[in-house]
Amino acid sequence: MKKIIKFCLLAAFFAPALAPTLTMAHGPSRVLLIEEIEINASPEKVWAVISDYCSIKDWHPTVIDCTSDKGNEPESVRVITLEGGEQIREILAKYKPETFMIQHYMEDGQKLKAYPITTHGLTITITDNGKGGSTLKWKGAFYRSYQGPTPPPELSDEYATEKLTIFYRAGMGNIKKLSE
Repeated sequence: MKKIIKFCLLAAFFAPALAPTLTMAHGPSRVLLIEEIEINASPEKVWAVISDYCSIKDWHPTVIDCTSDKGNEPESVRVITLEGGEQIREILAKYKPETFMIQHYMEDGQKLKAYPITTHGLTITITDNGKGGSTLKWKGAFYRSYQGPTPPPELSDEYATEKLTIFYRAGMGNIKKLSE
């Protein structure tokens, strides 16, 4: 009985020291990123700017080219080329013009220099804001590329969030400009 009591006391003593190791062993957590912008144009007008899956090259200031194998069909693969030449392969998951929604995700296994992430999914929606305009919403989720518990600053969740926020806002700002 004394051995059981000693074991329980030792376990209670060491448990707090082991807890950080146990909770961080699973790798990075998914990060959710949501950005919205109000646009003084109807949802139909905003949709007209972004409705073609490869039109990103026309409205996003950091995307210089885009190719797509099936256009706006689900499972279509597009390759966007960023300033500097880096390419990102993305797959169209959902395309719903009747509700002004596009959903796509980055193909797994890519090693990006522009963004320290390994996965990225994004849903873009346009809704009537009830004030004669629209709300454009980008809702994304990603995992950072660094798998360890303590990433260097340039591979951290915070840095990836900062870089993707800049990307989201640049695209949204230009969509606003082109729609109004």
